Amino acid sequence: MKALSMYVWSLLVIMMMGFTSCGDDDELQFSEEQLAYINKNKEYIWEKKTEKDEKGELRYKQVVLGGDTALYRIIRKENEWTTTPTMTSVVYLLGLEGKFIDGQVFQKKLDRSSFSMNGIIPGLSGVLLNIHLDETVEAIIPASLGYGYGDYSGIPGGSTLIFTFTLDKVE
Repeated sequence: MKALSMYVWSLLVIMMMGFTSCGDDDELQFSEEQLAYINKNKEYIWEKKTEKDEKGELRYKQVVLGGDTALYRIIRKENEWTTTPTMTSVVYLLGLEGKFIDGQVFQKKLDRSSFSMNGIIPGLSGVLLNIHLDETVEAIIPASLGYGYGDYSGIPGGSTLIFTFTLDKVE
């Protein structure tokens, strides 16, 4: 009886897999080159998650959002402010620059820029919620918390994004 029950469950699982894999042509299809790029970007994030400093402590703090993790580290702290943004804030950033993992710049350094917190990519807003005024930060954002796996305005799908900036003002 147990063997028959396991057999029936196995068939049901196989049928469910077959039904769920059929017919959704809206999913992105990737070439081998794209898959290699995506995997390289995922490996970069994994390496940074486990990277330690000279004291043996993790170099990057982690912000878990929707099943993935954005990373950040404080490069410079000017003051002991306690002000942090909320999701309804407008943030003013100094020196915002964006790069890919190979160092190629996709966002040239901006002297000063402002953004509504609910209008920026989830990974960046998640990091901003955790930092204070006058902190200069390096943020590493995985594709799932950035622009996703489809190409977007010159950013290849699956790209890990590295931002540096200083939080200057919060309204």
